Amino acid sequence: MKKIIATSALTSLLLTGAAYAVEVTGGYVDLGYSTFTDSDLGDVYNLNGAGELAFSRAFSLQLDAGGYRFEDEDYNGTNVTLHANLHTQTASFGAFYGQDHIEDETFQFYGVEAGFGAGPAQIEGYLGFQDLKEASGADGAILGFSAGGAVNDKWTVIGKYDYLNDIEGALDVSAFSIGATYNVGTNAQVYGEFGAAHLSIGSGSSTEPFLGAGVRINLGNERGTTFGRRGVLDKLPGL
Repeated sequence: MKKIIATSALTSLLLTGAAYAVEVTGGYVDLGYSTFTDSDLGDVYNLNGAGELAFSRAFSLQLDAGGYRFEDEDYNGTNVTLHANLHTQTASFGAFYGQDHIEDETFQFYGVEAGFGAGPAQIEGYLGFQDLKEASGADGAILGFSAGGAVNDKWTVIGKYDYLNDIEGALDVSAFSIGATYNVGTNAQVYGEFGAAHLSIGSGSSTEPFLGAGVRINLGNERGTTFGRRGVLDKLPGL
């Protein structure tokens, strides 16, 4: 039922904008790295890209795609996500559906999201579900939010929180980070973040600090795309 609702929402939004001319409004290419600093959980490299098509001022579709390399575990993963977005003057609302694939496992995820902007400040949040397609009962919730603001024309600070429940029916991840981006040129940025992830599996749990850094090139509008990336693989600092 949850998948039917998410699919219906995406279809309805698509039909709403079908009568308008299509315009490419933005996109980005992002090369990133993250690692846990205090454990043997490993390093992650990622290469992601996204593009957004506007069918009117009120409706757009956003497609994200990316690849992940979990170095210490010798795993490769991929992600594809489709967002259907509705826009007002100061806010955007969306529905998303996507899949992560790593080794022989496929996670699917779906939900709703919203973003608000006021001057230099931006707030974004999402709520949804994820499940392992190969295993019945291995599903859980995903949620998160971020808030950021421009300090000046070069620096922006960002705080993020993400929570993933019952990954593969067993693992809970709760991650908080604070970071900053620096505008190198008109559309190029370098970024870094520091945070901590609380990992719980069975009766055991631990809190692990992590670092992340990367380079991003935005295409089109200043933000690149309306919403950030979703999925299980994108929220794991290391593995």
